[in-house]
Order: sequence, then structure tokens, then C-alpha cells
Amino acid sequence: MDNLILIKSAFTNSLVLFLFRVSSLLLSILLINNLNIKDFAFFQLIKNIIGYLLICMEFGFFHYGNKLYNKDLFKFSSIFFNFLKLRFIIFLFFYPIIFFYFYINNFDDELLKISFLICFILILSYEGALVIISKNLELNLILLSKTLFFFILLFIYRDELNIVNVLYFFIYSLLFGIFLQYFLYLTFKDNNTKFFKKNFFYYVIKSKNYFLINITNHFSLYIGLTISPFIISTKQIANYAILLLVLEILMIPLFQLQKILMPNYAKNKNNKSLIYSLKLFFIILIIGVILHYLIGDFLFEKLLTSEYSKEKIIDYVYVLFPLAFLRGINTLINLYFYYNNLIIFQRNISILNTAVSFFIFLYLGHEFKIIGLIFALFFVELFYLILSYKFSKKIF
Repeated sequence: MDNLILIKSAFTNSLVLFLFRVSSLLLSILLINNLNIKDFAFFQLIKNIIGYLLICMEFGFFHYGNKLYNKDLFKFSSIFFNFLKLRFIIFLFFYPIIFFYFYINNFDDELLKISFLICFILILSYEGALVIISKNLELNLILLSKTLFFFILLFIYRDELNIVNVLYFFIYSLLFGIFLQYFLYLTFKDNNTKFFKKNFFYYVIKSKNYFLINITNHFSLYIGLTISPFIISTKQIANYAILLLVLEILMIPLFQLQKILMPNYAKNKNNKSLIYSLKLFFIILIIGVILHYLIGDFLFEKLLTSEYSKEKIIDYVYVLFPLAFLRGINTLINLYFYYNNLIIFQRNISILNTAVSFFIFLYLGHEFKIIGLIFALFFVELFYLILSYKFSKKIF
């Protein structure tokens, strides 16, 4: 009976998360079709930098949240308050870097002000804390709800979209998500009695390895987009962002498989579930290649406006399939590291991989533009696999 409930819960969560990813895809399509190419490129750059800020503000502390609440029995409200304090401190430290990045990329005064407002609001937005109090489904429902809210606003005003009102709509969706979060937080019945105060920064320091892994992995994936304003044109940035979006779509089946199979792997540490996930993912990618060959031209002609380099994008998509498979292997290897307490090794190779990736992206992007950035992604994933060879042999 317990297993049936667990399977049902995992399926429901997976379904909601899938709907969230589909709605995010539809949202991106809406933006591509209704923003001019320069505004779309700027929006992708802002979203990319926000990703770095969110990882910095999370700082890996989430990994200790469950222990502090469920084992050490600290009150959730005291954990959450200290976490918000950490987010504010990190914001003060990192935002000047973000401001400088936007400034040298010719963001006007209005964009700089709106970007500051978004970053500041993000201090209060932390849906991940819901996992601590076992509200995983509620977490996924909030992600879905605020994305749909953003989508609806964009759809209503689709004929008059520009970067400014899109960012304001994004702010409204953030505030909507915050309202839903805090409704759950404030109505939560907490039985713990201890207040978490003195040891907070001790756990922050302990979290540093998780932070380094998260930030370096994100850097390796998105460094191409981050440095793109310095090596390619605004139009090429938008085209590259489209290809990154396609890559994210290709990875959705693997993430869905993980949601279904990972609870079993976390419990039994049976590597066969990892292999099974990878085999299914490989089959899905093969089907994807065939579909792209048959209808890819038609789909991209319909989805992209005349401002985009459609023919090049259609051709470059073929490179994304082997890249997605390689990333799939590394994703499963990272799960193996996490569930087998190989955090130090994972941290070390992530840092080394990031250091090398910067020069790979800089050189290939400068010499070969968009296709150079795509191949840089491939070489970085390959290098990570080589670094992981010692333990990947135990999985495969």
C-alpha cells in the first residue's frame, strides 16, 4: 500500500512538473514570436544572469534544510528567516557584479532599474523551502501557476510586447508566486520548538561544496550565453538562445524519467535504474532525430520570425542530439556522485571543468561564432565525462 501511494505521488509530481515544462516552452514560443530579436536577446541575457544570482543566494544551504527541520527539530520559521537573511547578504555582495555586466552590455537606465527590482524581489522568493516541509506537489503547482500567470499576461498583450512590459509581467508573476508561497508558509502547522539562530553560518560554511558544484555546473552550461555579447552580435545571441532552448526541450524526457526512477535509486542504490533511464533516453533522442528530419523544417518555419537565421538553426539542431545524450550521461553520473556521497570529488572535477570550459567557449566562440559555442558545449561535456571516468566505470 505504501509503495502504491509513493508511486502515485511520484507520478502526480512528475505530471505537474511536465506541465510546467510544457507551459515554459509555450511561453518561450510566445516571446520568440512577439518580441523583436534584440528584445528577445536581452531577455535571455537577463534570465541567464538571474540564474547565477539564484544559485548564489541558495548557496547550497538547501541540502541542510531537511536535517535542520526533520532531525534537529528547529522551527521552520526560524530556518526560513535565517535563510532570507543569507539571501539578502549575498544579494548585496553579488548585485554590483550583475549591474556592471548589464551596464557594459549597453542596458539603458530603465532596464537597469527593472533588473534591480527583479533581483531584489528574488530575495523573498524561495519555493525550494517547501521541500523542507514535504510540500513537493505544492512546490511544482506554484511553479506551474506562476508560469501560466506569466503566459496569460503575455498572451493578452502579445501584440504590444517589448522588453520593458515583458519584464514587468515577469515581476507580476514573481509576486504572484511569492503570495502563494507565503500563504503556505504562514498557514503551516509547525510542531518544532527550537529556534535556529547561533549555528546558522556554521551550516552556511558546510554548504560551500554544494554551492561550488551548482555554480560551476551552471557556469559550464551557460558560459556561452554569458560571454556571447562580447563575441557575437545581438541577432546571433538570440539564435544561440533558441538552440539552448531546443537543448532544454531534448533534456525534458530524461528529467521526467529521473522523477519516476530516482526515488527507487535513492533507496536501493541500484545502478540498473540509471542504465535503464539512459537507454530510454537514447531511444527518445533517436525518435527526435527522425522527427526533426521529417518535420523540423516545417516547425521552425512556423515558430520563428524572419529575423532569425532559420536554415542555420535547423542544421545546428542535429548537433544537439549527440550533445543531449552526452549531457544525459553526465547528469546520471552526477546523480551517482550525489547519492553515493562523492561530493568532494564532484566538486573538484566541476571546478576544473569550469576553468577549462571558459577558455574553450572563448576560443571556439570567437573563431566560429554560434556553431563554435555549440561545439564548445559538446567538448565541455566530453571533458567532464573524461574527468569522471574513474567512477563512471562503476556505473556502466
